[in-house]
Amino acid sequence: MRSRNSRRKPASQRQGKAAIYFRRTIFFSAIGVLAAGIVAGTWFLATAFYVRDIRVSGNNHLDKRDIEELLNIRREPLLNISLKEIDTRLRRNAWIKNASLRWLLPGTLVMNIEEASPKALLSYEGEMFLVNEGGGIMEALGGQAVPFLPVLKDIDPRYKKVMTEAMKLVEALTVKNIIADKQSVEIGIETYGLTANIDGEFIMVGYGQYAEKFDRWLELEPELEKRGVPVQYIDLRFKDSVIVKPVRMEKEKDKDKVKDKVKAKVAEKDKKEKKIS
Repeated sequence: MRSRNSRRKPASQRQGKAAIYFRRTIFFSAIGVLAAGIVAGTWFLATAFYVRDIRVSGNNHLDKRDIEELLNIRREPLLNISLKEIDTRLRRNAWIKNASLRWLLPGTLVMNIEEASPKALLSYEGEMFLVNEGGGIMEALGGQAVPFLPVLKDIDPRYKKVMTEAMKLVEALTVKNIIADKQSVEIGIETYGLTANIDGEFIMVGYGQYAEKFDRWLELEPELEKRGVPVQYIDLRFKDSVIVKPVRMEKEKDKDKVKDKVKAKVAEKDKKEKKIS
């Protein structure tokens, strides 16, 4: 029978286990210290780096105070906001088309603004507004001078899809150089879609393919001017066709009135003859 001393493990084996335990203790202690350092570093960044200043360039209409009020981030920790979030806030203003952003540590936001340009006027409920290329309301004009721009007539700005389509039509008219050569251009809305009133000529446009539609109109317009035919309306809604409705001349209207009177008298005479018989 073996004695208790013979059951004891060799000293080298006991020392190996102690070394493993020691190394594990050191390892987990290091992880704890590292985690504590990360937390402390995060807290330090959150308290040491906050938005102290905003530098703005490229702005003409908007001043720095407008942009600061729009963002409302001064004295806010950098970790609480991102450049993507700032970009989202900036684009809520219809005057801002694009913006390049970067941080200048410890706490300066540097931005270069590309402002949008007014592309149309919106006449709605007795007020006049500037509109950007996306159909966004830039500002009310009030008593200011009204620039020469195409007018969106009585289109509800809450209908974003209609506003977007209207601005696509404005863009097509601009590209075709139609707006530059005319005295007035009004874009309206009917149940069948968009309309255009160009120097008093009423055009049914509908939706989509605006460039192709006005290519057909541009081909026909010189011939109408040459003939001097008064036009009641032009319909561009149907593919590969232009429908022209001439204005009825006064003489033709008078002739029709005479014909109607004759028909009425004949009908009245027939009724009397039937009663007598």
